[in-house]
This record gives sequence, C-alpha cells and structure tokens, in this order.
Amino acid sequence: MEVEVEVESMDKAGNFIGWLHIEGINLSVALVENSLSKVHFTAERSSYFKTLLSAEEVARQRKDKIWANYEEKPTEEVAQLSEEKERVAKYRPVCVTEITDGMHFYTQEVETGAQLENMMETMRAEIANQPPVEGAFTPQRGDYCIAKFTDGEWYRARVEKVESAAKVHVFYIDYGNREILSSVRLAALPSAFGTRILPAQATEYTFAFIQVPQDEDARADAVDCLVRDIQNTQCLLNVEYSGSTCPHVTLQFADSKDDVGLGLVKEGLVMVDVRKEKHLQKMVTEYLNGQESAKSARLNIWRYGDFRADDADEFGYRR
Repeated sequence: MEVEVEVESMDKAGNFIGWLHIEGINLSVALVENSLSKVHFTAERSSYFKTLLSAEEVARQRKDKIWANYEEKPTEEVAQLSEEKERVAKYRPVCVTEITDGMHFYTQEVETGAQLENMMETMRAEIANQPPVEGAFTPQRGDYCIAKFTDGEWYRARVEKVESAAKVHVFYIDYGNREILSSVRLAALPSAFGTRILPAQATEYTFAFIQVPQDEDARADAVDCLVRDIQNTQCLLNVEYSGSTCPHVTLQFADSKDDVGLGLVKEGLVMVDVRKEKHLQKMVTEYLNGQESAKSARLNIWRYGDFRADDADEFGYRR
C-alpha cells in the first residue's frame, strides 16, 4: 500500500512530526473520527486542527469506544447545566460547491477561500510558463495530480480509479466533483501546491433530519431544487450529528437564515428522519410540523395523500 507522509516539524531528537495519508485520507483524522484517538494539544498549530476538533466532537457525541463512558463535566450553576443539554448551534460560513445525485454535498470554508484562490492563480501561471508534457504522468489509484477540467483550467485532483489510459476517474479535491477523463489531461501535482501546503478544501456532508428519497424521480426533484437554490452560493453550516460516511448538518441561507433542509420538507420534496436524541427534539418537532403542512397541502410526494401506510417501502421511505 502506498502512503504519503506530510512532515510539519522535527523534535529535538531529529524525529519527524507530521501526518500520514492513505489514499487521500488523513489517518489522524480517521482515528479521531472513529473514536480511536483524541486530539493532542500539540495539533493546535497545525492546518488540520479545526478538522480534528470537528471529528472529535462528532465522535464524542456518538459515545462509543474511548468515549463510551464520557460525561460532561458538572457545572456549579444549574442554569448553565440546563443550557448544555440543549442543541448547540455554531453556524459557520461555507460555500456549497457540489451537490451529488444522492443529496450529499461538498463545501469549502469561506475563511480559507482566498488562500485557495491565490494558490490556483499561482499554480496556473506556473503551468502556463512550463506546460506539463502530455502523457508523462502515469496515473495510479490514490495519486494526487492536476487535472484539466472541461473549462480548460487546471485543478487539484485525486485519482480514484484507472480503467485505461483513456478512462481515468478523478475527484477534484477542492470542489467535490468527479470526472472521467484521459490521462493526457492529467499531470503530476507540483509539491508547492500539494495538500501539505493547503489541505483539500472540499468537505462532504449530508442533510440532518431528512430521509433521502430512494425513488429516482422524487430524489431528482429534491436535487434539482438544491442545485437551483444553493449550489455555488454561500450558506451557514452547523454539524448536528455524525453519520456512517459523513457528518449530518443543517444549512441556512446566508441572507435570510432560513433552514434549507426544512424548506425541502415544507415543499413536500422529502420526508423527515425522526431522531431520538433529546437535545434534537425541538428541531425534530419543527421538521415534523413542516411535514404535516406539506402533507395537508398535498405537495409533491404527498400529492396522492399519505402513502406511508401501504407503500412507504416502495418509495424508499420509512415511517
């Protein structure tokens, strides 16, 4: 197995301190995310610190493995203790760059947007001065590279699969989109623009409190609505709970602060995923009220009434 070692510093004994990447995955983040490790204070100066903290918070809320017996430290003031049991909303600005057919989406952090833009400008200028030799790069699964997108510009990417020289599957690590292209449109990623200089900027999420429709037409309607409303726009994001593949979040429109997912429910485009966690019950109730309104108005998936009793499984929903 090929791995990538990203060195950040060196200790007094001359040992390297850094990160281990396996097929594009930061092993430290993966260990924290899967409740197998905790964030050490020495990571504070690292570019991965915020990612590690987010992963630890998600793992802590899941309360398994090393967090199985974790309890919040008691506070002296009853009022403050009561607040800790409530849902904590820490919305941060992100830009939605890609929405998948499965209703997952990718975002970039707004605070590092300028850094990415500057890197892309510098990288493209360097490529223009010294164009890569066509066919000189032999792609292998897990390789970081640069790829020429359909707009004619070069972007950072990771090779996900190689069918042949004419069919290479790549993932654009800063935007979240995928493409199949010829190896002649790929080149080695210059070290000056690698992930150790600026980590991959696209982060995958999915919506909290929502059941993704299994029916293709229903899902396509919901995805079309999302593409129209939020793709390539700035939103506010809050992580609500963890998932098997990525965190589940709520999104708000940056201007109105309206909940994007709740809007889908109110339009009758999706059904509510009822969570059992106590601190989420206020949100669940709000979503269920929105669902009842859509059902009463017979909007979209409710156009023929409440189908859940007889054929919920057929449409890919659970009651």
